[in-house]
Amino acid sequence: MLRLALIGVWVAIVTAGSAFLSFEFVSSRDVSSSDQETEDRGVEELKTEMTSVPMVRGGEILGYVIIQLSFAADRARLEELNLEPVPYLVDAIFRAVYSFPEVDFRRVRAKELDLLTESITKLANERMGGAVVRTALIQQLNFVRKEDIRTNWIGKQGDGQ
Repeated sequence: MLRLALIGVWVAIVTAGSAFLSFEFVSSRDVSSSDQETEDRGVEELKTEMTSVPMVRGGEILGYVIIQLSFAADRARLEELNLEPVPYLVDAIFRAVYSFPEVDFRRVRAKELDLLTESITKLANERMGGAVVRTALIQQLNFVRKEDIRTNWIGKQGDGQ
């Protein structure tokens, strides 16, 4: 009977000790990891102006892709880099749209939009030298055929008169 009571006391001491030590381990780990990581200060939304990119296939301009995006950028990284991000974002948009032969902007599919935004995000981060842009969101995306451009229409009207 005494042996059973001692085993019970021993189990209670081991359980209490392991609970205390596991709590101490977890709390000390949280403090050290928060010191090492940079503080997440949220995101800043950046919006570009409408950007017109020519769609060239086979050496001929087929039309223009008119695109406007907004970006969720890491606020802490933006402050750390101390640069104006919008020119880098517009450059990434232009490069991605211009050099993206897989996408036919006359008939865009949802899967292609995901590839395009991922490509723009990757290019923008490469141009700015770090993981600044978290996501790119398409605000507007239009394709205007070369034949539908206003200057061509005006020129055709003037020739006929």
